[in-house]
Amino acid sequence: MIQRMAKMNICPSLNSGMLVTVGSNYRRFYGDERMKYLIALRSMLDAGIRVSISSDSPSESPPGITTLDGAVNRLCRATGEQQNPEQCITVMEAIRCATLHGAYASFEDDRKGSLELGKFADLIVLDQDILSIPPQDIHTLKVDMTVIDGNIEYVRNSE
Repeated sequence: MIQRMAKMNICPSLNSGMLVTVGSNYRRFYGDERMKYLIALRSMLDAGIRVSISSDSPSESPPGITTLDGAVNRLCRATGEQQNPEQCITVMEAIRCATLHGAYASFEDDRKGSLELGKFADLIVLDQDILSIPPQDIHTLKVDMTVIDGNIEYVRNSE
């Protein structure tokens, strides 16, 4: 099915944050065989699919950090159980899935999804460099600032 999706340029949007919050429940309810295909990010990216990751907010935790953590680590933080580690992706791939691939899927990559001249200036500032910390520590990151269309919309209280 993944090869068919790639051939047809289907751009799925997956909630990788669910792996962080309730990942162990998937294995319990669906079993090991079906788990091989759950949020198969590595397989999709390797097939050339422009998969995006996002949350199902408000039904699931909205923080983008949880979404990135799930894509990179696939670790249920409640139980410590990792779900299909062979489907983990790199931090940079997760960032691309959360930004540019999402914009591509909604036909908006000409104006958002990356920081370029002429595009919306939507970004977050984290309290640490996400590319320098150990990937397993992504869940500890905090958003210090949110900028939407060039305007500061959120600043974390430093207390």
